[in-house]
Amino acid sequence: MLFSREDLEKREKQYLAPYAATSAASAGREHDEPAPEFRTHYQRDWNRIAHSPSYRRLKFKTQVFPFGQGDDASRDRLTHTLETVQIATSIARALGLNEDLTQAIAMAHDIGHPPFGHAGEQTLNKLAHSFDHNDHGLKMLRFLEKRYPDFDGLNLTLEVLEGIQKHETAYDHPSPGSEFFPGMRPAMEAQVVCAADIIAFHAHDLEDALRLGIVTIPRIDKAGLGLWASVSGRVAGLPEKIQAVQRTRALIDLLVRDALTNTEARLKEHSVKSLDAVRRAPEFVIAFSKPVEAQIKTLGKFLMENFYEDYRIVRMINKGEGIIERLFNEYIRRPEILPAHVAAEIPAKADDAALKRIVADYIAGMTDRFAIEEYLKIFEIEYKV
Repeated sequence: MLFSREDLEKREKQYLAPYAATSAASAGREHDEPAPEFRTHYQRDWNRIAHSPSYRRLKFKTQVFPFGQGDDASRDRLTHTLETVQIATSIARALGLNEDLTQAIAMAHDIGHPPFGHAGEQTLNKLAHSFDHNDHGLKMLRFLEKRYPDFDGLNLTLEVLEGIQKHETAYDHPSPGSEFFPGMRPAMEAQVVCAADIIAFHAHDLEDALRLGIVTIPRIDKAGLGLWASVSGRVAGLPEKIQAVQRTRALIDLLVRDALTNTEARLKEHSVKSLDAVRRAPEFVIAFSKPVEAQIKTLGKFLMENFYEDYRIVRMINKGEGIIERLFNEYIRRPEILPAHVAAEIPAKADDAALKRIVADYIAGMTDRFAIEEYLKIFEIEYKV
């Protein structure tokens, strides 16, 4: 027996919570096209993201360590994304939300990151006078991807585009005013991805720091971290290497449980029984409890001071910043060295701002590895082009 899109939509209506986003009720896409036959609209979305070059390039983009640094098990932007997808869909399933919409947003939430992580973003922001990875991710998915004859971009549903634009964490700050569902809270599926992203990068960055010996268990013990102390009892007596992984596992479990428990309380507090009620709620429905939220901030501060600002990482990141800056300035000075498909985007009488934007978009689409190779080709005489 085959299940058509209509059959799958009926199944969503039957099994999902009343406040979930359903495919049949989607606000649609920016460009009209025939509906899928055997997939829902949100399934088509995450399928398209999975097949896009922008998604595949996350494999060679920095999470904490630039490409080729750390070790073979260190997280990159793609493995972080996959872990965020797993955590987000687990939370969505427990709450009766739309897992396909959740997965699509989670898969694309970091797709606009340039090479060399947040340092690369800050460098491009300085050079181009404005750059934000959320906004750039939308631009890639709406315009820069060239895969279809009838439109630019992937033509994703408006709910997915909203989830990317309104993605919010300590490192993600949505621009004021939203093009999608303005003045409203994002759907719960998008809110779930925000929480899952926070869980994933805190827990897994801590695990990477431990595995690489940049921080140690005794050092974390002395820091008096509440979340760390909360999971210590589960791993007492285990070998140190096993402890690092098991503490990560216990930490994720603790944070997921807190988010679910607190969300259940907020659903009741705000009488949320529909997607419209989610959008009009006075605050995010998906959130951590206040005590745990404070502990997450303390953990983030510890990671910043003891991991992200470790001299070994800072040295590597400084190299990445230098590569981006030299490439950018050289492309601006000599646009004729840009690839033909990039040069073709430059208007005949492009002003300085337009040229900088095109160059910034080109560099932002690079992987760490490609940026390094471009740098060597342009600036190192003995490197073969």
